[in-house]
Amino acid sequence: MMRVGYFDVINGCAGDMLVGSLIDVGLEVGLLKKELEKLPLKNYNLEIKKVKRETHFGHKIEGTQFIVKPIGKCEDEISYKKILQIIKKSSFSSEIKERIIKIFEILAEAESVVHKEPKEKIHFHQIGQIDAIVEITSVVVGIELLKIEKVFSSPVGVSNLAPATAEILKGVPVILKDTPFEISTPTGASILKGIAEFSSGYCDFYMEKIGYGAGTRKYPSPNMVKFLIGDIKTEDKGIIIIETNIDDMNPVLFGNLIDKILKTGALDISIFQGIGKKNRPVFKIEIIVPEYKFREISEILFKESTTIGFRYRRENRIILDREIKEIDTEFGKIRVKVSYLNGKIVNISPEYEDCKKISDKKNIPLKEVYQMVYKTVEIK
Repeated sequence: MMRVGYFDVINGCAGDMLVGSLIDVGLEVGLLKKELEKLPLKNYNLEIKKVKRETHFGHKIEGTQFIVKPIGKCEDEISYKKILQIIKKSSFSSEIKERIIKIFEILAEAESVVHKEPKEKIHFHQIGQIDAIVEITSVVVGIELLKIEKVFSSPVGVSNLAPATAEILKGVPVILKDTPFEISTPTGASILKGIAEFSSGYCDFYMEKIGYGAGTRKYPSPNMVKFLIGDIKTEDKGIIIIETNIDDMNPVLFGNLIDKILKTGALDISIFQGIGKKNRPVFKIEIIVPEYKFREISEILFKESTTIGFRYRRENRIILDREIKEIDTEFGKIRVKVSYLNGKIVNISPEYEDCKKISDKKNIPLKEVYQMVYKTVEIK
């Protein structure tokens, strides 16, 4: 099972609403404030309160409002370079810093396109003020504190789009709304694009908690973001087979395609050569993907290959229990995948890279390394 979070933003989103939903679902305010102290920013206070909003059905929903209040006079604008310096000077882990910077890069690239300036020269106004820095950091840190392994998002509700928001949401599924307000902000859109996967195929989702983050405006009712926490099954019972035939792609590009597909989370990819229509050499690509990775891997296939369409089908499969063990051998440590049936070992598979490294270092045939591993691991 994998612990995941899901942002329901079909009615729009903003940075403060995303943070509010995390607090409402269980993020401890004290822990969040302690983490925010790692930022070299002191001139702000946080106001966090419960609010109730009316729905179209006459009921009221309670949610959490997260407001960043600057103290004293703030700069009218902050440069992209200065924001990067603030993040890099913080005492967060390198992984947290990278996630925060990735979101600001999305913002900067959008502003660069809109204003036709290099992003290094971009100066942010409202989206670059202290509130955006705190909101973006709070979401990244909050996801970590809630121990969420993967973040998903619904399509983003949009209306009266700001130019930067429109640029950020290119390639992202959206829902067009007829509302006389900007319901999704550049900050909210960039956070989602930076941390979430927009996918509708997540296997079974076992919902555990739900939280509501409220915006400052009461309309469109109730102007809230929902955040769901739960578990999804990741053990392969739902897989999708993607197939396509390609006869016009430079073969040197296949290596890069394979690397990116596997890195994104495909379970396997195979390429078969044959003869197709017009007696042309053809390559048949077959990719096995978990259902929740289908959309993301589909986009990579279109971007990194010359195909203009593909076939897909859902299938089930039966797999053995397995684990990766590191064993001691006369040549050193080697990782081995061990498979079990009814608690008994039925198959072992040495890690190729480990065996190859020993083969090269010791100058012995690779097959001898494999044989040595098989003798070391006793099949019971």
